[in-house]
Amino acid sequence: MHPIFIYIIQVNCALVLFYLLYTTLFKRDTFLKIRRFYFISSIVFSLVYPLFVVPGLTDVLSFRANGPAADETAIFIEAPTFEMVTGREDATADSFHIPWKALSVFVYIAVTLFFIFRFLWQLASIFRIRLKSSKTFVSGIEIYDLKNDLTPFSFFGMIFMNSEMHSEEELAQIILHEHTHVREKHSLDIMLIETILLFSWWNPFVWLLKREMAMNLEYLADNGVLREGVDSKDYQYHLLRLTYHETAVQIVNNFNVSLINISTSLTLLYHQIVDNLIV
Repeated sequence: MHPIFIYIIQVNCALVLFYLLYTTLFKRDTFLKIRRFYFISSIVFSLVYPLFVVPGLTDVLSFRANGPAADETAIFIEAPTFEMVTGREDATADSFHIPWKALSVFVYIAVTLFFIFRFLWQLASIFRIRLKSSKTFVSGIEIYDLKNDLTPFSFFGMIFMNSEMHSEEELAQIILHEHTHVREKHSLDIMLIETILLFSWWNPFVWLLKREMAMNLEYLADNGVLREGVDSKDYQYHLLRLTYHETAVQIVNNFNVSLINISTSLTLLYHQIVDNLIV
């Protein structure tokens, strides 16, 4: 097997183990920043460790191109006539067979290219939305004012929302939520796991890991809103009001109301009530 495919398998095996470890140790805790550190560390370790265990991978990554394998022919000399007989069998004598290995490689490359083009299209969509939006300031924060009915979202240092569709109170909550994503650079996490998915689309555990990472980022952003004294019930009603809004693309931090976000809000509300009872 080619070293690149061995590397990809090694990376995915490590990610499966890290995900299972996460579900055992961290899934039910509330140490959100430790979770985030665990996710990033797990991915980085999974990407690095095969470089030291996969034979021949260093040569591939350093672009030491191996020449094409020569078509070898065994020659036998029989005594006493010294007649030369080749060991190559007649191609027509081979029975029909399906080249499963070549077919598998072709399917993998084709689907991977599809995901790469999809990823690039989503990046282009974000910048296309940016070009169609106008810059403005809300609560002293620069935003891109959307012209259509899209869910508010952020991507690295850019915050997008339709300011005309929300009250001042809702705008303040959205700003707090999205500014937390921007300030803590949550887009780096999204881009990291999305890059892994380009080559690991066949691994269901990577999709589960992506969901858990997205959920944790929403926990962090929602927690940032609640720390500012926003009423939990009002905040949840605001989330529910955005249930049917269209999402821009999948590689951004969306202020939406998926089942993940509803669960996030309810859990944060529960922990806030518990904290108040303890105090």
